[in-house]
Amino acid sequence: MISVGVLVENSTRPRPWNHISALKRFAVRLEDSLEERDFLEAYFNQHKVPNTNSSEEEPWDGWEEEISRATMDHPAFHLSHVLQIMGISSLTVFKHALGRRRILIHTPPPVESACLLAQLAAVISTGEEGASGVHAQKIAVLGVVGLTDLKRIEEVSAQGNGWIACTTDAIFLEKTQLYDLLIDLSSRAQQRPQRPSLSVSRFSEGSNIKTYKLQSVRYTWSDVKLWTELDRILEADFEHGHPHEAYATKSRWLDPWGLYDDVCIVCAGIWTGWKPSATTSYRQSSSESTPVTNSNSNTQLRLSTDMKDSSRKSIDPRLGPLDVSPSTRAKVTALGLLSAFHNHTDFLHSRLTEFLASTPGAVGIETETVMNPKDVVAFDLGPGSELDARFLEWLSETRGKKVKVRRGWKDLFRYIFGFA
Repeated sequence: MISVGVLVENSTRPRPWNHISALKRFAVRLEDSLEERDFLEAYFNQHKVPNTNSSEEEPWDGWEEEISRATMDHPAFHLSHVLQIMGISSLTVFKHALGRRRILIHTPPPVESACLLAQLAAVISTGEEGASGVHAQKIAVLGVVGLTDLKRIEEVSAQGNGWIACTTDAIFLEKTQLYDLLIDLSSRAQQRPQRPSLSVSRFSEGSNIKTYKLQSVRYTWSDVKLWTELDRILEADFEHGHPHEAYATKSRWLDPWGLYDDVCIVCAGIWTGWKPSATTSYRQSSSESTPVTNSNSNTQLRLSTDMKDSSRKSIDPRLGPLDVSPSTRAKVTALGLLSAFHNHTDFLHSRLTEFLASTPGAVGIETETVMNPKDVVAFDLGPGSELDARFLEWLSETRGKKVKVRRGWKDLFRYIFGFA
């Protein structure tokens, strides 16, 4: 196993994905010749920066400017593929990230797709302004963690701003007290890839020992409204030009919630039980073959050794072109999806501001404010949904307020029949 990485300068807006394409090629070159390492030092000297402080960072000009100068390695261009794979359940991840919960992604190696999912969850749950604003502080992305990081995880958890991390250690599945949401990408699919498994960690009552158990969770019906808007943007994206795509055919829907049959190879790693093969290739020219996939067995035809060797001399079949510029359609789709998430975030916070202003007794986190089903509906959320109720309580905590959502049968009865 060969691994190559870079240490990125600590800043408010680090962009480690700018080095992804180069690092992948370095790993391939080291695999061919482990003794040859001069190019690593040359790359470091070319890209190292002098010591600077955060005040000297370039100002944030918004997502349109960010997307306009990014390559296809930027996580934002993978957002459409991730939404297509996860479907409406991706909004459950969005709510946990926006509520600044602790999110753990368990995945088998390689971890690239899981880390991509972590970055995207942080991006969509950050305010529109990016560098400032009410909810602009991004949830911490811890990257890949192991048992040696337990102390670090506890320290970040104590800060109360949540975190997102990836791990390959199955023992974390038993340490349910460490996280609030588990995204499991390790399940093996029998026939075809399945959606990732989402589970929430719940305190188990009735025991003298404080224990937590995992409980499966999917989505709430209140998510349909936002998902319909996202679905409209995805349907308008007829051009799925992607440097790592496995198929050149037009997208087609497999289910009502929008699972595409053709997604990029990196994002396809989010499919449970699916691992990219070193022999997987994509269309490069008319003289090269594209892997053939059987939709029933999910198997691929392997390239011959001669073809692999000949392709490797120019572009390794696992990598794709270097620093590919996104198409106009890719930019429009990425910006449209980001705007949908950020506008919804602004809507939720504006509603929360109005609610807190109407309850002057809510002075601080110690004072509990009661929210009834009518107030929940004002957020376009379901008054009978436990997840939506907990989400509003989480969202209030990010504003330093403590809110208790009442959703008992008496409260719902009063709301349905119009009683005060």
